[in-house]
Amino acid sequence: MAINFRRSRKHDEDLIVDRVTGAFNRRQLDLDIANGVDPSGLSTATLIVEVDDCDKYGKPDSAQVNQILERVAWVVMATVRTSDIVYRQASSSFCILLPATADDDASIVAERIRANIESTPLLCESNVTVSVGVAIGPSKLLGETVERADAALHSISGSGGNRVAYS
Repeated sequence: MAINFRRSRKHDEDLIVDRVTGAFNRRQLDLDIANGVDPSGLSTATLIVEVDDCDKYGKPDSAQVNQILERVAWVVMATVRTSDIVYRQASSSFCILLPATADDDASIVAERIRANIESTPLLCESNVTVSVGVAIGPSKLLGETVERADAALHSISGSGGNRVAYS
């Protein structure tokens, strides 16, 4: 009896793409941190985008929360360049890597994402808002840059949200 060990393209995609949002998943983020995303050696900006008070929309993995996260991902992906990479990092947060991006450009993108999400109706009575942590660093130190962006985001937790913080 012959066994076929070839995986389908759909199976491979399921391993790296979040099924709810269509963004890359945490597994792919970890691979890209380890392998790098920009061989040019230029700075890479990292944005961590967290949906503010996501639990007020329902339990994690509820239909309403999943629809909100899906639409947040759509807004983020429509806002960034095609060379930027969007990942679902955790239940209600996304990581965006912006290769070859300077400080000023990263600030503009972070603020644009925040404003676009705030102004887009996302299936709930009140507008959904996000907070964004931003850090810039060399491509070869991507893991540290992600940690700094996450720390910047956590520095504004409890402040009401809908803000951008810089590392």
